[in-house]
Amino acid sequence: MTEPRDMTGASDRPALARLLGGAGLAFVLRAFGAACAFALNVAIGRLLGAEGAGLYFLALSLASVGAVVSRLGLDHALLRFVSRGAARRDWPGVRGAFALGLGLSLAAGLGLALGLGLAAPRIAAGLFGQPDLAGPLRAIAPSICGFGAMLVIAESLKGLGRVRDAMLVSGVLYPVVALALIWPLAGMFGPSGAALAYALGTGLAALYGLRAWRRAVPAEPLGRSLAAGPLWRSARSLWVMSLVNSALLPWAPLFLLGIWGGAEEAGLLGAALRISVLVTFFLAAVNTVAAPAFAALETRGDREGLHRTASRLALAVLLASSPVLAAMLVWPGRVMGLFGPDFVAGAPVLAILALGQAVNAATGSVGYLLMMTGHERDMRNAALLAAAVMAVAAFGLIPAFGAVGAALAGALAIAAANLTNAWQVRRRLGFWVLPR
Repeated sequence: MTEPRDMTGASDRPALARLLGGAGLAFVLRAFGAACAFALNVAIGRLLGAEGAGLYFLALSLASVGAVVSRLGLDHALLRFVSRGAARRDWPGVRGAFALGLGLSLAAGLGLALGLGLAAPRIAAGLFGQPDLAGPLRAIAPSICGFGAMLVIAESLKGLGRVRDAMLVSGVLYPVVALALIWPLAGMFGPSGAALAYALGTGLAALYGLRAWRRAVPAEPLGRSLAAGPLWRSARSLWVMSLVNSALLPWAPLFLLGIWGGAEEAGLLGAALRISVLVTFFLAAVNTVAAPAFAALETRGDREGLHRTASRLALAVLLASSPVLAAMLVWPGRVMGLFGPDFVAGAPVLAILALGQAVNAATGSVGYLLMMTGHERDMRNAALLAAAVMAVAAFGLIPAFGAVGAALAGALAIAAANLTNAWQVRRRLGFWVLPR
C-alpha cells in the first residue's frame, strides 16, 4: 500500500530517501567498477602504447557494436517487463520473459561472434588496412556473446530491484577480471592478449549474473502470460535506440577514424572515449534504481511524483558529476597523460567528449522516463536524429581534423539525442526535467 501524499510532496520523502539510498549503493559499486575500468585502460595504454592500444580499441569497437546488435533491444524491454511483472508478483511470467529474451540474445550473439572470428583477416586488412588487427578481432569475438548476455541479465536484475547484483554484473566484475588478466596476457600476446582478457571478463560476469538471477526469482514453472509478440514490439523500437545510443554514437567516430586515420589516432580517441564516460557514471548508477521507480509511479498514474523524482535525481547527478567534468576540462592533458606520454596529445579530444557527456548528465534520466512510460518510439526518433547529426558531422569533420573532428561529431550527436529526449518528456509527460 502506498502512503497518502499531500500537495507538498512531503509524505513521499521516505520513498525518495530509499531511492537515493539505493542510488548510493549503486554509486559506490559503479565508482569501484569505473575505477577498475579506468585502471584497465591505463594498463592497456602503458603496456601497448598508442598504436597497440589503437588496435585493441578498434577490435573493441566492432565487438561492442556486435553485442548491441545481439541484444536486439531485449535488455531494455526486459527491464520494463520484469519491473511490471515483479510488481504484480507474476513470477512465471517474469521467468518466461527472461528465458525468451536471453535465449534470443545468445543465439544472435553466437552467430555474430562466429562471423567476426571468421571474417577477421578480411576486416583487418581490407577495411582498416591493419593486418595486425586480425588477432585482436579473433580474441575479442566471444565477448559479443558474453557482453550481450551480461547486459540482458543486468537489466533484468534491475527490474527486480537487485541493485547490487545488477551493478556487479554490468560494471564491476568484467573490469576486475580483465584487470587481473591483462598483465600476463597482454605481456605475452600484445593487443590480442588484452582482447582475450576483456572477453574472459565479460563471460565470467554473465555467468555470475545468471546465478544471481536464479537465486532471486522463485522457481516456478515458466508462464504463458507474456507472449513473444508484446516483448518483441517493445524491443523493436528500443533496438533502434540501442543501436544508435550504444553502438553508433560511442563507436562510429572511432570506427571511421580507424578507416580514415591510423592506429595511433584511434588509440588517442579510444582512450579519451573510455575516460569521458566517467562524467556520467553516477547517472548510470541512478538509472539502476530510477527505472523500476518510474515504472511504479507510471502504473499508479502519479505524474507529479514522476516529475519530482526525476528532477531531484537530476540534481543529484549534476552535483556528483561536476568535479569529474571540471578535472577533464581544466587538466585534460594530465588526465590523458595517465595512459602514458603518447596520449597527452589527446587532451582536446577528451575535453570535447567530456562536454558532450555533460549534456547527458545535465538532462538526467530522460531516456528511462520515456522507456518506462511506454514511449519507446520517441526514444527511437531521438536516436535517429542523433544518428543523422553524427553522419553529417563525421563525414564533414573527421577527414579534415582527425581525432578532434571525431570527438566533435560524437559530442554533437550525444547532445542532440539527450536534448531531444528532454523535449519529448515535456511533450509526452508535461514537464521539463530540471535539476532541483
